[in-house]
Amino acid sequence: MNLKYKRNPVEDGTAGPPPGIENENYRAKRKSLWSDKHIASLIIAVGISYLGFGLVSPLRTLYARAEGASGGEVGLMGAAFLFSGFVFLFPFGWLSDRVNRIALINGGLLAHMVITLLYSVTTSGELFIILRFAEGISAAAVMPAARATLADLIPKGRNGEGFGLMGAAITFGMLGGPPVGTFLAEGFGYTLAYWLAAGMFVPAIVLVLYTFRDYHRVNPQPQPDPDAQPQARLEGTGAKDTESLWTVPLVMGCLFRVALGIGPGLAITVWSIYMQDLGFSLVLIGWTYTVYAIPMLLVGPSAGRFSDRYGRLLMMFGGGLLLGLMWVVYGFVTTFIMFVLLGIAEGALDAVARSANDGYMADHSPASKRGKAQAIFNAATQFGSLFGAVAGGFLYEVDKTFPFIILGFFQFFLTLVCMVILLLFQRKSARQAFQA
Repeated sequence: MNLKYKRNPVEDGTAGPPPGIENENYRAKRKSLWSDKHIASLIIAVGISYLGFGLVSPLRTLYARAEGASGGEVGLMGAAFLFSGFVFLFPFGWLSDRVNRIALINGGLLAHMVITLLYSVTTSGELFIILRFAEGISAAAVMPAARATLADLIPKGRNGEGFGLMGAAITFGMLGGPPVGTFLAEGFGYTLAYWLAAGMFVPAIVLVLYTFRDYHRVNPQPQPDPDAQPQARLEGTGAKDTESLWTVPLVMGCLFRVALGIGPGLAITVWSIYMQDLGFSLVLIGWTYTVYAIPMLLVGPSAGRFSDRYGRLLMMFGGGLLLGLMWVVYGFVTTFIMFVLLGIAEGALDAVARSANDGYMADHSPASKRGKAQAIFNAATQFGSLFGAVAGGFLYEVDKTFPFIILGFFQFFLTLVCMVILLLFQRKSARQAFQA
């Protein structure tokens, strides 16, 4: 079993240049994805919206606690956001394959803007929970449609690069938002930070409306590749079924995404509180988000391109296993400089694992079911984050180091399980293809 494979039709089921012939002539024909106005505008709009999201991401739990919310209510805020996002991803994903995806994206962005404004006038713990629940619904409307639209637009064979750029745009919000938001909250109060965050959604909505005003989605039907070898189905029949969503690669790719979602879910619930309990100021808390985001912004696109050319599994699982161990180490760290160093390493590893996983899932998603496939994929992320948020909140009540140590080991173990199953499947598929 070998993780160092080049993309091949047995494992990936994708078109593009055959294995081993990605030469200089082929690469010379590649135009920058930024030259496509639709791709560029979609990625920029997502980045701007996440900048608004990032402005208040480290403030929500602190603001709620300052307004009198109990520890249990603070924990339920994160759980409500992740739970509603998980539940509503499926209907919105199904809907995005049947209606105008651009309308879904802008509707979700508009709702998110209104909800962000409402935070600034909320003082009740129960209302904070309701707003976070509604915020999860608005996020569920945006991301499956945006990711499916991107998958429609990306040239074949460049999924890793395209989703790496979107990951970098999301990271841009995490990079620029928290230090600005925490600075405003510490100097001028929480209200100004929420107003500015809400205002960031306006240019994102306008950009998407203008660029996609004449856009009509083409839903391509998958065409058989005469050079590709048969791909085994999940049921083990050996028949190729490109329309199935429940193949081993898709299922294991989603389960791996569950593992990757555990850490962010843990951070949603306890990270800011943990930093505050260690004695760090709001500004320093904001910078812990930034040092994680900088390497993600820098590494993500390059990692995506690298996975397009040389394979995804080693990057996925190598990064995932090291991330699990990284979360364990966080439980033993108390100095700011160590948090900075670990944050840089974590951001780089997360960019590698996520970019490869994004491309892997896009490779295996049927063309006619991209919205539904992205909904399942995002639901897997939400489920992992929901688990991390709920478990992290309970474990933090026992000991503030337990969430990092216990959930870090669990993430490592779940990643290891996915790796072993996919390697066994890869070897079985290659054997069946050889026999055919």
